[in-house]
Amino acid sequence: MNQTVVALGMFDGVHLAHRALLRKAAEIAHANGDEAVAFTYDNHPRELFSGTFSYLCTREQRDALIRAAGCDRMDSIPFDAAFAAMTPEQFADWLTARYEGGISAIVVGFDYRFGAKAAGDTDTLRTLCGARGIALTVIDEVRVGGESCSSTNIREAIRAGDMARAERMLGRPYVLSGEVVHAKALGRRFDCPTANLDAGLQLLPKDGVYATELLFERNRYDAVTNVGTNPTVGGSARTVETHAIGQSLDLYGKRIEVAFLKRLRDEKRFETKDLLFAQIRADAAEAKKVCEERKKSVYNSEPLC
Repeated sequence: MNQTVVALGMFDGVHLAHRALLRKAAEIAHANGDEAVAFTYDNHPRELFSGTFSYLCTREQRDALIRAAGCDRMDSIPFDAAFAAMTPEQFADWLTARYEGGISAIVVGFDYRFGAKAAGDTDTLRTLCGARGIALTVIDEVRVGGESCSSTNIREAIRAGDMARAERMLGRPYVLSGEVVHAKALGRRFDCPTANLDAGLQLLPKDGVYATELLFERNRYDAVTNVGTNPTVGGSARTVETHAIGQSLDLYGKRIEVAFLKRLRDEKRFETKDLLFAQIRADAAEAKKVCEERKKSVYNSEPLC
């Protein structure tokens, strides 16, 4: 029976450093006819301890991106209080017993921590692997544009609306995925229909207007997207409203993705709805230019919905 090579990590966003780790696990596994598995959690440990967490991708996106990086499958479980209480030794025993045929190798990042209160590090894991006859590979830090490629830095960039910085570390534009839900439908009255995306627990970019691409049923549409509270129409909750430029798509109840290319301006309150939609048309023209420029360059993001 074939053995398993296990890549360990949360892999939220599956950024360039994650992909280096996943590719290495796949390389080791497939050279020996083994299966490459990314072991992860359904929920981020911080969500258990703090009650909330904003993700860089959905579970479906994460699974697709992990497979695209070369792993055969993603194996995920809920991270709960009982699991969090495991010592590093208990975790190693539990993981070893999980895969029929055994584990031939484990691949982790340089800063990997595990076990209760994050007591275990890569040195701990090396000792535990050695005692169980498992090879360990530790991936060095990946730096992009002079900074560490990490989910923390990507979140910082997205919260600041710096989509170019986020894209450099992700290796693709930042994408929100979710179902289109009903809103006030004001845009349709001004020949500017918008899709109101329910992004769930995903991290929203800084409030403002963005040049985007709307991805639906493997088609791409140039788009302009507003993230914010829509102060002109008396909104209060943060929403993500996307207009597919030059299109009138019926997307209610459908699952779409919105890829964020560039932040165009701050959200602002207009004195009238007429002024608001005049500005949206101007934003759409600017967003169209950004999208057209992108099409002239290499663009590797694939729709995942």
